[in-house]
Amino acid sequence: MAVVCIHVTQLVGAPLYWINRDYYYAYMALTKQSFGVLVTTITQWFSPTLVRVSWHESMEGQIRKTLDGDLQTIFPERMVLVANHQIYTDWLYLWWIAYANQMHGHIYIILKEQLKYVPIFGPGMMFFGFIFMARKWVSDKTRLAYRLGKLKSRHSGPMSGSAGLDPMWLMIFPEGTNLSSNTRKASVKWATKQNIPDMKHALLPRSTGLQFCLSQLQGTVDWMYDCTMAYEGVP
Repeated sequence: MAVVCIHVTQLVGAPLYWINRDYYYAYMALTKQSFGVLVTTITQWFSPTLVRVSWHESMEGQIRKTLDGDLQTIFPERMVLVANHQIYTDWLYLWWIAYANQMHGHIYIILKEQLKYVPIFGPGMMFFGFIFMARKWVSDKTRLAYRLGKLKSRHSGPMSGSAGLDPMWLMIFPEGTNLSSNTRKASVKWATKQNIPDMKHALLPRSTGLQFCLSQLQGTVDWMYDCTMAYEGVP
C-alpha cells in the first residue's frame, strides 16, 4: 500500500515536467527519498540485519558511527558506485548506504529492461530516472547516452547541488546479473574463451557499459567508489 501511495504521488506530480523541469526533478527526488526511507524501515522492522562495514585506509573519515549507533557516510554528492551482485536485494543495502549520506533521493540504478514492466514498481522506477538496459549494446548505447546526458544537465531548482549539477549516485553492477550456478557457468565459459582467469567469488565484470558511463560523465563526476558485498550462508 505504501508503494502504491508513493506511485500515486508521482502521477500527481508528473504534469510538472511540462510546467517547470527544475521543480519536476526536485519533486521526483522527494518521492525517491520516500521510497528509500520505506525500504529501510521495512527492513528494520521485518528483517533486521547486522551489517559489518569495513573500508580502505584511503576512505579514512568518510565513514563513521554516530553516538546513537547509526552509520554515517560522508561521500561526494556526485559519484559512480560499482558493486558486485550477490543476490537480488543488493540494491536495498546500497540504498541504505545512500540514506546514511542523505543521498537517498539522488540514487540512479542501471538495471535490466524486464523490470520496467513490473506493475507499479516499473513505472515508479521510470519516474525515478533509473536506466533500463536490454543487454544489447547496439540498442543500449543510444539509450544510455541519452540518460547520462540527463544526469549531467544543469538545474537551478530545489535540491540542485554544486554549480547547478544535481546530486547523483549512479549505481552499476558490472557483472550484469546476480551470482548463481547458471551465471557462474557462463563466467567460466567466457574466461576460457578470453584465456583469462575466472573469479572465485564474483562473475567476470562487463567493462563496456562502465567505461562508457565514465567517459560520458567525464568533467561532471570525479569519483568512483567500489563496494564489495558478502552475506553469511551465501556461497
